[in-house]
Amino acid sequence: MAEMLKPVDPKELELIQKEPYEERDLSVGRMTQFLALILFMMIATLIISWIVYQWVLPNQRADLPSVRPEALQRQLPPEPRVQGFPMRDWEKFAAEEQRKTTTYEVLDETTGKVRIPVERAKELILQKGL
Repeated sequence: MAEMLKPVDPKELELIQKEPYEERDLSVGRMTQFLALILFMMIATLIISWIVYQWVLPNQRADLPSVRPEALQRQLPPEPRVQGFPMRDWEKFAAEEQRKTTTYEVLDETTGKVRIPVERAKELILQKGL
């Protein structure tokens, strides 16, 4: 603690007065130059973009469509088409799942495995527990 409170050495005081800041601090002049360079580059980019726009604009023709006719035609996926009618397939799948969850069915007579409706299974679990 006493080391921190000692008076400043005259050599240190002279050094502090000669260089009141650390050399590694940022230079305000360099920062200003950098920001000016960024601003200049932004303005130059805008000017170049405007020149290119003025050069391209007269070359556009109103009589040409902006979209090729091929783009407007329906494109089919390459062969083989695995699923021709996905909605019909989905309806079949949903009907089959509905049938499985709402009907009774014997799955395997040898093991006695059966399928019962989900609602009935819930009732049985509430009555008997797990």
